[in-house]
Amino acid sequence: MEGTAGNGDDRLREATDRVAAALATVGNWMFAPATRRRIMAASGLELSLGDYTLLAQISLHAPVRLSVLAELMEVDKSTLSPPAKRLEARGFIERQPDPADARAQLVSVTREGKRAIRELWKARTTAVAALLEGWEPSDIEHLADGLTAFAEAIKKGA
Repeated sequence: MEGTAGNGDDRLREATDRVAAALATVGNWMFAPATRRRIMAASGLELSLGDYTLLAQISLHAPVRLSVLAELMEVDKSTLSPPAKRLEARGFIERQPDPADARAQLVSVTREGKRAIRELWKARTTAVAALLEGWEPSDIEHLADGLTAFAEAIKKGA
């Protein structure tokens, strides 16, 4: 019996290692400049990689202070000011006073910014679909179910 349990533990550890390695590869692909450039080009938006990244982060956390985003992104707040100004000038984000502190501002995505994000997500989906070309539909559904469950576990743990 002990040999069986140990074998199960080894298989679980091996599977977990494979998941971790695969996630590292997926993360590297998703955040690689070349991938983000392809997605940006396909979206037709002509945003810099920094602007794209900030817009995506604002859409996830809005309304939010830039200082909070800087902490989440592990960058200095001063690096977010120029792309925030560009996104605001294009009408993708807007600033409003923070009700908790009148000296601070919250940024959020405008209607035009939400349209831009939809275009980005559509382009990202197309890029992912190209990688899944030739897969069986049931395998894609299985992957989607597993990744969705994993994403939910991340949200609960965060």
